[in-house]
Amino acid sequence: MLNLKACPRCGGDVNSNRDIYGHYKVCLQCGYMVDVAKPEGALSLPRSRVKREAA
Repeated sequence: MLNLKACPRCGGDVNSNRDIYGHYKVCLQCGYMVDVAKPEGALSLPRSRVKREAA
């Protein structure tokens, strides 16, 4: 998602993205970057990849 004029440092355009480390936002003009906090209780792996213990 692209947020126009949302950078706190330069007032430039901010792009939301994610990589293997999580979600982040980066300014396209000055390069300012900030990590986006993960919501409480969120899993880092999809449910299909989580191993369940045998009972």
